[in-house]
Amino acid sequence: MIQEPLMLFSRNCQLTQALLSRVTQLRDTLDEIARSLKEKHLSCCVFPQLQGVEEVASAIHQLGASRIGALIAVEREISLEDYAKSGTLLNAELSASLLLSLFYPGNPLHDGAVIIRRDRILAAACILPLSADHVTFRMKGLGTRHRAAVGLSQVSDAIVFIVSEQTGSISLALGGQLFYEPLLEQRIEFTKLTANNNGSNS
Repeated sequence: MIQEPLMLFSRNCQLTQALLSRVTQLRDTLDEIARSLKEKHLSCCVFPQLQGVEEVASAIHQLGASRIGALIAVEREISLEDYAKSGTLLNAELSASLLLSLFYPGNPLHDGAVIIRRDRILAAACILPLSADHVTFRMKGLGTRHRAAVGLSQVSDAIVFIVSEQTGSISLALGGQLFYEPLLEQRIEFTKLTANNNGSNS
């Protein structure tokens, strides 16, 4: 008689475990679908609308090759004015050479984020909000730059580019998620090709 409740309990545990496993699989599938849709949205809708994307792409490509850490936030619809005020206001013309010089080690403005508004570098050495999920970042071996990039993307619609000082890898944050090099490399190559074609046609 005692065995029957134990067997029933065991079957319930197995059923619960199976349901949990299925829910986890469904969640992972939905996360992958959402990521794929965001990547397509970036490629077809977001990047083409960014002003000065060629300059940013050129700069982060060179920064990555030199393993110089960088954090670049591109303002979109939601204002980043408050975060710009935490740094040094520049309101300078956007160029790859200026971005490179700002992040060059030894420059007093290299620590912190650069904020871009349309075709202007609005400010440098800015402080961005950190994502609260510090455990996940530590487990993935990601540092403060990535936490700050994701943190800003969670409270605004900004696109935030990150260059890792340790590896030179390039990533970006949008909508609270990180996207890694393959998508960015495609866009960088596209902007280079576009620039070359425009130059040859002029």
